[in-house]
Amino acid sequence: MRDITPMEIGLVFWAEPGSTDLLRQLSTFGLSSGQLGVPPELDCESVAGEWASALKESPVAITSAVCSYSGEDYSDLATVHHTVGFTTAEFRAERIARTQAVSKFAHTLGIPAVSCHIGFIPADASTPLYDELCKLTQVLCDSCATHNQDFVLETGQESAEVLLAFIRDVARSNLKVNFDPANMILYGSGDPLAALELLSAHVLSIHCKDGTSPVADSGLLGSECALGDGEVDFPGFLKTLQKIGYKGLLSIEREEPDTKKRTADIHTAISRLQQWKADLGL
Repeated sequence: MRDITPMEIGLVFWAEPGSTDLLRQLSTFGLSSGQLGVPPELDCESVAGEWASALKESPVAITSAVCSYSGEDYSDLATVHHTVGFTTAEFRAERIARTQAVSKFAHTLGIPAVSCHIGFIPADASTPLYDELCKLTQVLCDSCATHNQDFVLETGQESAEVLLAFIRDVARSNLKVNFDPANMILYGSGDPLAALELLSAHVLSIHCKDGTSPVADSGLLGSECALGDGEVDFPGFLKTLQKIGYKGLLSIEREEPDTKKRTADIHTAISRLQQWKADLGL
């Protein structure tokens, strides 16, 4: 797989049993890189050979595999707390096994990192859940290390200060951060630019996504929107990435169920990122 260029524009796209058409779709956006989302229904073992062969013949570079899990629900904050990641004990064994399967799949494809939401990390490190999340994260880091991979936590469901302390407590050199500035807005968990600087030593990858803040005391998340139409200061965000020496992808993520609107918003994101990069001399 080829090396990416620093701050190359890419896309989060989702794996399907048929790889060729999906990889070709990237080219319709003028892109040849991204992060590969792995849906819970994908049989990784049965499609690994086909995907590996397709990527071998393709100019597409994939920097990480993104895990999602059966039963996750982002309807509101309480449901996120219960269903997303590893915070609920009954989901853990299945999801650890799934993450390990995705790591094996990614290794077959030559993908050097595996990422996910592990769920809300408690701010109080003395709680049992905090210790449980530390220990299972160590297990997943060690599993990924057997494939020479980083294990990557996506930001947003806790403050940058809590995440930074958690990374120190897990104490694994291959534990990294996928920084999503919109999630900081959507969950009301802090200023994205300040958070990026605080976590900068651990940031391996980023998502280019935008959104608006939740209604106070509603129990709901904020709303995602087209890049540049929300509350993330993207020129400032890119300038901060430049300041911290970030060399990875700018991976556009647009979680919009309407295919036509999603496609239009991805084109908008590409155009705006190109302009913002040009303004900064990137």
